[in-house]
Amino acid sequence: MTSIHFVETTLNEQKDLLCRWTERFYSERKRVRIVVDSTAAAQLIDQLLWTFSQSSFIPHAIFSPGGAAQPDEPVLITPGEFNVDGFDALVCDCAADIEFMSRFDSAVHFILTDDPKRKEKSRGLWLKARNSGLNPIHVPSGGKNSK
Repeated sequence: MTSIHFVETTLNEQKDLLCRWTERFYSERKRVRIVVDSTAAAQLIDQLLWTFSQSSFIPHAIFSPGGAAQPDEPVLITPGEFNVDGFDALVCDCAADIEFMSRFDSAVHFILTDDPKRKEKSRGLWLKARNSGLNPIHVPSGGKNSK
């Protein structure tokens, strides 16, 4: 059963938490997929993963469908939702479809507490997850599971 962590954060803290959740899953030896909404967002996450921590390195690559073979890195940053086999965990930099999230053992969705529209959409996603038989887990802002 897929566990979806609904992590409360602010827009300013979201990218740092994205890196920390990615690091957490990577340290658990999970293959991690980070889904973003654009190539520019993928490049930003790529830069952040190089610089967010002095003590660790997370091997990663940006991957788009079509053309090149899928890289072997344990973390892939992908603009959009498309099928890539062999990944255990999903970290969402943007809104993702519940069906897409259910393909992973673990997923992270950020609830932006300082954006009322996105906060309301997160509430709807939580209900869909619960009603679909998935395991939604609430992680309050500053919660112990957030790092």
